[in-house]
Amino acid sequence: MEPYRRSAPPGSTRSWQLAKIALQLLSLVSCAIVLGLSASWTWEDGSGIGILTIPIAVVTAAWTVAELVTVFARRRSSPGRGIHPGAHVGVQLIVFLLMILALFYSSMLWRSVRRSIAPCNDWPRDSSDPDYVYRNSTGVSSEGRYISINTFYCPEDYREKVNSAAYQAAVQTLVAFCALLWAIHFSLFIRACIETQRRNKEPPAPMMYPQPMWPAPYGSSHPYGVPYGGDPQRGPASKEMNYA
Repeated sequence: MEPYRRSAPPGSTRSWQLAKIALQLLSLVSCAIVLGLSASWTWEDGSGIGILTIPIAVVTAAWTVAELVTVFARRRSSPGRGIHPGAHVGVQLIVFLLMILALFYSSMLWRSVRRSIAPCNDWPRDSSDPDYVYRNSTGVSSEGRYISINTFYCPEDYREKVNSAAYQAAVQTLVAFCALLWAIHFSLFIRACIETQRRNKEPPAPMMYPQPMWPAPYGSSHPYGVPYGGDPQRGPASKEMNYA
């Protein structure tokens, strides 16, 4: 009979297994919020707010779903064991680096909104090009007094958007959840490194050999028993008869 390998217990405590599932569920909810905000504002005005956050959130959610499905599929054979932690080390590293990019992008988006409010509302529009606003400023140099003109691109639809409380709240929420996702997946990456190190130190799982059905002890199953030298298919060995 073929030997089989007994599965080793998970390399983490039950409390961490529950915490990891809770973090992954929180990550899934956060990805859904980021996707909803990015998609709604991108499709509404075509501003491209989700050009980075949408694909990053999709990749993150897909890996999280794969881990949760694996844990659920192994709930009886090996409770708490999901995808190999070595795979998590590589993927979680990529995910939290992508989250840094998403956080930087959303932070720059909020900075742009804050910097656009004053010029779009206070500066007069250029009569030659209404999409621009301008401001005259005076100064003094070694050559005397001078006047400089600062221009800022602010179409009317963009001015309405940056003044919208809903848009400002959406960008702030995007920043907050990108930061939360980064913290979650950085924690999962660190834990995956620890679990990989522990698993590498574990001895290999023992090979279990099933007990053979034959030969059975004398007199245990066969009504006459099977003495040594007997054939299990033909029964006990018969005495050789000599009629000579």
